[in-house]
Amino acid sequence: MYRILNYVNRKWNNTVFLFHDIATKTNINWVVKLSIWAHDKMVWQLPEKKQLIGGVSIRELRLERELELANHQIQYWINYSSELQGELLNFFPDEGTEKQEEEKKEMLNV
Repeated sequence: MYRILNYVNRKWNNTVFLFHDIATKTNINWVVKLSIWAHDKMVWQLPEKKQLIGGVSIRELRLERELELANHQIQYWINYSSELQGELLNFFPDEGTEKQEEEKKEMLNV
């Protein structure tokens, strides 16, 4: 039902837009005023829950987009925290490497 409603809505609005385009090209004063009035008053917009794009409601498309955005932000923060954790781990030297360096220094001093 919503598909038929969207089709009729789209065709109606396209007809009004076409009338407005033709009227502005003719440049006849009263026809242009009539087309502006028709454009302002006769364009028909469906409620958001009834609007479809490719058979999918606009609400559903917006929710999918918000979910994609949230997943992107999650991935960004996971990568950022991994980088910070790696930097933090590199900031403190390993205990094993410190002992090896001390042993090398002792052997050189002997």
